[in-house]
Amino acid sequence: MSLANWLTYIVEGKSVDSVSKARNDISLIGDTIGFQRLYIYRYVDSNEDDRALIARIDGITAGVSAGDMIVYQYPSYNSYRFELNFLHQLKKRGATVVLLIHDSELLRGNNIPEELNLLNQSDWLITHSKKMEQQFILMGVKTPMLTKPLFDYLIPDSISLDSSLDKSIVFAGNIQKSVFLSNWPSKTKIAAFGTKGEIQFSKQVSYGGTYQQEELLRRMPKNRFGIAWDDNLQQGGNYQNYTRYNAPHKVSLYLALGLPVIVWKNAAIAEWISKYQLGFAIDSLKEIDLLFESLSTDELLKLKKRVNKFSQLLRKGIFTRNALLQVERDSLFKEVEDSECQME
Repeated sequence: MSLANWLTYIVEGKSVDSVSKARNDISLIGDTIGFQRLYIYRYVDSNEDDRALIARIDGITAGVSAGDMIVYQYPSYNSYRFELNFLHQLKKRGATVVLLIHDSELLRGNNIPEELNLLNQSDWLITHSKKMEQQFILMGVKTPMLTKPLFDYLIPDSISLDSSLDKSIVFAGNIQKSVFLSNWPSKTKIAAFGTKGEIQFSKQVSYGGTYQQEELLRRMPKNRFGIAWDDNLQQGGNYQNYTRYNAPHKVSLYLALGLPVIVWKNAAIAEWISKYQLGFAIDSLKEIDLLFESLSTDELLKLKKRVNKFSQLLRKGIFTRNALLQVERDSLFKEVEDSECQME
């Protein structure tokens, strides 16, 4: 039975994207329910032999005992060689290993046998959606899974909400893979935040700049709709298809700021957005003008009030906390059931 609970903490520099924010938030939430941290530095191990690699991993996990549970934030963005050896060393020690999925190359359409091996050798997976779980099963994953449908988004209390809602849109994210900003088909105005590069915006798109996470939270308008929309790129990158399975971190950003969201109707997150009336799921961006024309002032205010209330769940870390507690409970129950089966 589990003696202690651990959660990996990926040590990396600050960035303007959401990679470090998502991982840091999960670690902070884990702190509040007694999870201890295992610090993993991102590094290049190509010149490190197996003996040195194992010694490094044993040093990181020196405090872990048989029966402990480790929630591993995957990927760590170290090599697959590191990830697999990390798992093997913990399993040899008699620990339970849970992969908390941030991203998956398999679901992006990349054939990575090492990832499939890692998923199958883990004891549990924490996924984004039932669609993700179903797709993993089709790919040959046999590990038990549970769903965490949204990333939480911790925000300082000083970042306040707005009670009004305009018929306009804000986008925050990777502009380079957001082709729709170049051929925006709507009369509706949109403000875009992120690294612009050489992309040319449509006339209805204004550029808000690029900022570190906390400054972005202050500068983003709080009285608009947020949009999470990925396109497949001609030069490669099956981004839209990936949204059939994942929970985009930017959706959590929008909702935590009290912004109703607009998503593709075939995205995994669309079911949640529609069920709890947190925005709208559409088939095409061309639908936005008509959608906004159909919304009355009263409907806008009710929507805004509902999303503002929902934002508190993300700000408090409810989804991560529930998933960590659930996998702890389910892991314990499974140990008892397995023990009873062995006795029969």
